[in-house]
Amino acid sequence: MSEIIAKEIDFHTLHAIMDLKTRPDQQHLVAPNSVTVAQFHYEPSGWLRGLWAGETPVGLIAMINPQIESPSFEEGDSTDAAYLWRLMIDQGQQGKGYGHQAMHIAFAQARAWSFAKFQTSCVPGENCPIPFYEACGLQKTGQIVGGEIELMGPVPAEL
Repeated sequence: MSEIIAKEIDFHTLHAIMDLKTRPDQQHLVAPNSVTVAQFHYEPSGWLRGLWAGETPVGLIAMINPQIESPSFEEGDSTDAAYLWRLMIDQGQQGKGYGHQAMHIAFAQARAWSFAKFQTSCVPGENCPIPFYEACGLQKTGQIVGGEIELMGPVPAEL
């Protein structure tokens, strides 16, 4: 398995990241990368990176720092946990451990922002990634946020 790195998306890497796709049976679970890239430019609290294994683009990760004011926040949103907004691994790159490596990157960013807690949410239904997130140390909170199942857990110590 190759080690992945997270890099800022720029003019030269944009198309490679936007060309990545989930499996057809996962497309209802995460927005296309082109949507995430567009939304990121209007999300002042957002953090977005392309995921690369060497010269090969393998995915995308986006997070929210709730300590930075944003028009997307709603009353009652948690401000004490880093939020994983989007995580996608290309259909041809799945099963190689890149998702778990991406979570290590996300946890490192949460630590850099000085958060002790980490949260995400996911679309319920077939192929829902709850088992993946539970394997990463997150647990269902019992809350449904925007129709998605909320998960939260501690930010693990640096590995």
